Amino acid sequence: MEGSRKPLAKVEGRRRLRFSGVTVAWRGTPNLDDWVAYIVNGTRSKKLILADHASERKVKTLLSRLQTLPKKGIEKLGKG
Repeated sequence: MEGSRKPLAKVEGRRRLRFSGVTVAWRGTPNLDDWVAYIVNGTRSKKLILADHASERKVKTLLSRLQTLPKKGIEKLGKG
């Protein structure tokens, strides 16, 4: 006898970085290591991924580090 389970809640967010003008979006599930962060400003075919299959803590730390970087520095961190 299997009861129905509630689906896991997804969390999404976006932040525009003041210094570089880049918009970074992220999404994931709390308590799972399935978080992803990527740059939104690029074209659809050239979406730069900053973090993939990471923990929530790693993504939030990355976002705070990106606040002070210039646009070129952020694009260097991204995987195409």
